[in-house]
Amino acid sequence: MVIDYLSIMHQRIKLSQVRIGVDLDGVVADFTKGWTTQYALEFGTKISEEEITDWGLSKPLTHFDSDKDFWKWAMDINGSSIFRHLELYDQSQETLLELSKMGHEVVIISSKPWWSIHDTLIWLGEKKIPTKEVHFIEDKWTINCEVYLDDAPYQLENFINHVPEKKIIRFERPYNSHLEGTFSIKNWSDLIPLLNSF
Repeated sequence: MVIDYLSIMHQRIKLSQVRIGVDLDGVVADFTKGWTTQYALEFGTKISEEEITDWGLSKPLTHFDSDKDFWKWAMDINGSSIFRHLELYDQSQETLLELSKMGHEVVIISSKPWWSIHDTLIWLGEKKIPTKEVHFIEDKWTINCEVYLDDAPYQLENFINHVPEKKIIRFERPYNSHLEGTFSIKNWSDLIPLLNSF
């Protein structure tokens, strides 16, 4: 009888634990603040987050003729990529740690360029992001998770098109808008209550 009870409890615990696919830039790491701060230092032009209303970092937002030019600049900022010293969004690390303590699997899924991978892995360690699994991949939806958290409009659309049965959460930013089939949060403090409502 004790074995049966423990078996039932184990199943309940296991069913409540989920794999949560978490994007980094624009979700955990404040990429916008990172690059706009560096851009202002180098080129003297301040760009606010509210001005970034489209997915793309070239003209008219910056002086770069194409996104390719932007990324060429971002590859080497004083010997490191733009991704090396990004700040955390408020409560991001703490919330991920709490999710991990609750038994959920935090799976990092990022579409970063190849030249940023070493900086990103160092950053993850320094910021103590609680994960045992990191993927650098463009087709994020191919990494099996029950929940996905992202900010990129095209990635959110990919999740909807390829895995509409999963829980897809949009982190609200000025450059994205609500999509049918997604849930939306504004702050990290909104995440755990949302997950508990599923």
